[in-house]
Amino acid sequence: MGNYYESDSDDFGEEFDDELTIIKMKAETEAIVIKEFIQNCNDAYSAIIKNPDSVITKEKTKEEKDKLILALNRISALFIIREEYEKCEALKKFVNDKIPGETLCPLIQEVSKFLGE
Repeated sequence: MGNYYESDSDDFGEEFDDELTIIKMKAETEAIVIKEFIQNCNDAYSAIIKNPDSVITKEKTKEEKDKLILALNRISALFIIREEYEKCEALKKFVNDKIPGETLCPLIQEVSKFLGE
């Protein structure tokens, strides 16, 4: 006859390993998402610097412009967090030149929380 405690401890060990695997997978997924966010921010910044006229046109709807401003607020927040202030200045200049009447309001708390800081 088998030992009751041995059986339970084996089951517990497997469940514990499964839990650890799930936690590890979630952490890896979060790291990938954060890395992609940072890469996308840098790619967007490069596009703005290389060809600002292609980013915003008069044909864009108000909704599209609002989405662009939201994205720029998140991008500038990332650059502030990472202390890349020259990029923030370039984004501010872009908004002033290409989207008159709009102002950047970096979403620092939102981005910090997203980054896990």
